[in-house]
Amino acid sequence: MKRSLLNAAALLLLACPCRAAGPVSAPKPGDVKTTFWDGFPQRSIKTGDIAVYTPVTGITTAQETYDIFAPFDGRIEELQTEVFNFVTPETVLTRMVSTEMAALLDSTSEDSRKQTERRWQDVYSYTEIKPETQGIVTNIYIEPRTRVNRGDRLFTVAKKVVIIGKNTEPLYSALAAGMTANVAHARDPDAKFETRLVNFLRVKGSDRINRLWLEVLDLKDGIKIGEQFNGVLLVGKSSNAMLAPRRDIIEAGGRRFLITEIRTGLETADELEIIGHSSLYLGPIRAATEIKNGKDKETP
Repeated sequence: MKRSLLNAAALLLLACPCRAAGPVSAPKPGDVKTTFWDGFPQRSIKTGDIAVYTPVTGITTAQETYDIFAPFDGRIEELQTEVFNFVTPETVLTRMVSTEMAALLDSTSEDSRKQTERRWQDVYSYTEIKPETQGIVTNIYIEPRTRVNRGDRLFTVAKKVVIIGKNTEPLYSALAAGMTANVAHARDPDAKFETRLVNFLRVKGSDRINRLWLEVLDLKDGIKIGEQFNGVLLVGKSSNAMLAPRRDIIEAGGRRFLITEIRTGLETADELEIIGHSSLYLGPIRAATEIKNGKDKETP
């Protein structure tokens, strides 16, 4: 038991600088017996709310892309979308006609084209090109009134958009997939999007900086690919939590300790029954130089 106490005292002394030892005065008759720990300040664990946020920044990238091809030889008549537009399976990207229909339309004047279209609608008709799934149009390879062959690539659509970036300030709390971040375009604050953390990796040699992969949840117009987005990642919140200053925590062997007051039950000469603890704990002694320099405003 005595050896354990001496080991704990040594850990605490190593964890923080202590005041220079002065001469010890002899105890006076009637004084309470003192111990090594009597010189340490007593503090209370606080109860309150805590919220952890971290600023993030990154570049949008297209994920899970697929191409849309021309279903037959023909001509593009109308282009009804733009790059970075949000589209769904109901969105008409373009209207095209067959080579024969294009020749027929070219042989009529502009005034009689509508009549020709109605007359030959059972034989020749416009074909609407739509995407397979919702997503963002990342590339357009055609223009109106241009001829295409069957199999020519018309569009590229991204099913997902992921922001690859990092947190810009040291982060002490652990990350977890599923955390959310609200981001906005660096040059257009009105272009706001909700994202979800899907992956992360600590940047080697950095001061608590992580590489982040944030998937955009609310795909819509304005989420341009290859552009910078900035935002804030919510790491977590706790209410009515027990809080203690980081400087009062003792770290040893990859674990964290706090020397708290305990409530005891049965006792023998060698052992005590621990039945609980209070919110009172012993804080490390601050060096006089730290207090003088303003690093520690609290007087122990």
